[in-house]
Amino acid sequence: MPKGQNQKIAGRIKGSVDLPALPATKFYAGIKKKTGPKRKALSELSHNLSHIKPVSNPYHSYTVSYRLLVLSYWSQASIRCSPTKLREPTRNEVANYFKIPEGNLSRWRKEEKEGKYAAQKRGQRRAEGGGRRRKWVEMERELYELFLERRALGRPVRRGWFRKVSKELFTKHYPAADPKEFKCSHGWFRNFLSWHHISLRLVTNIASKLPLDYGREILTWMQYNRRNSQFRPDDQPELGDNAAAVGRFRLKNICNMDQTPLPFEYLEGQTSNTIGEKTIWLQSSKSGWDKRQGTIQLTIFADGVSRVHPLIFFRGKGTGTQILSKQKLYDLRVRVKFNPTAYANSTNMVEWLEDQLVPVLECQPTLLVMDHFSGHKTEQVLDTLQAHDITVSVIPAGCTGIVQLLDVSVNRPFKDILKVDKKKTFPPRRIHTTFFFYTNLITINRRH
Repeated sequence: MPKGQNQKIAGRIKGSVDLPALPATKFYAGIKKKTGPKRKALSELSHNLSHIKPVSNPYHSYTVSYRLLVLSYWSQASIRCSPTKLREPTRNEVANYFKIPEGNLSRWRKEEKEGKYAAQKRGQRRAEGGGRRRKWVEMERELYELFLERRALGRPVRRGWFRKVSKELFTKHYPAADPKEFKCSHGWFRNFLSWHHISLRLVTNIASKLPLDYGREILTWMQYNRRNSQFRPDDQPELGDNAAAVGRFRLKNICNMDQTPLPFEYLEGQTSNTIGEKTIWLQSSKSGWDKRQGTIQLTIFADGVSRVHPLIFFRGKGTGTQILSKQKLYDLRVRVKFNPTAYANSTNMVEWLEDQLVPVLECQPTLLVMDHFSGHKTEQVLDTLQAHDITVSVIPAGCTGIVQLLDVSVNRPFKDILKVDKKKTFPPRRIHTTFFFYTNLITINRRH
């Protein structure tokens, strides 16, 4: 290799190397280099950032009391301009003293002369009639009325409905205006919701009928209860029986029974977590347990005394070494049944009547309130109820969320307590203890 040129050495090249020019036929030919100074490292710029002040909003809002204070200073304060003379401060001097824009002082003085501050509260920040005027008042009024009519019918309303209907109403009320003038912008829509106190809510109840449509059915159901509570010609009330009663039914013979699903694990919903994490984990004690559930059947009495044990239904046949071994862990105050669907059926209903309910009725007329479930109305169940003088009050279909006592007042608090106290595995002992704690709490509140 000629003398004076860099020799090829192992490792990094420490000398300068003459590289050949890039071919003009390649794709990167003709691309210009970025003009301007080279980008400096952040470490080189850090010492120059100390003089930069944080961005602040120059606009402020002032209360009525503060405005009157400034106007009083402007009209009553005196500034010495000579050894023997005093003068009022100028608008510029007042603005510099209170550090407010000069235009505010002139506007505040004008509003005070017009009497806008007389009827306002001292803590109020905006004068009456202030702010930008609403341009589409008539269209907004009819849009709100149509919104109320649609919600009264139980129909869903989202932003797309507001956008479509508002544009149709705009052309109706303002035919001479350009249709492009109204764009249903985000700012207008947000203000419209604020003016009429409208917010996006989660749906809590879904039904084929509205609550107002159930009025006749609920009234008929109440008349049925009243009619069956009257004394019959063959009834012979026991002498000396001072127990509280409603007609021919004593309070301890008026009961309400309901069944509700019971998940193995409550992993759905929300949980508190630190801000910034994109993935929120919940640990499952066993694979697939968040999708499995049983059914719990609860019964309450009108006098608040618990006489019937909770009944839990699991899916299966109730046989097997594991199931038989776990039966020793069941609390004695809970009853466990197995069936292929984990739901109560007519056979379970008859067993429950004969084994638990009938023994505590003391051969007295009984009113049993149940929901509109097909397993409660089979011929076998109805014959058993009639044989023991049990009058069945079936809640009309779709009305359980309105008049079903267990569904309205007991099941939800019971599940909330169960979510907090629940262990990783499914514990019948814990479930039953929680239920009896809540039942005793209802009894104590009723007695006091």
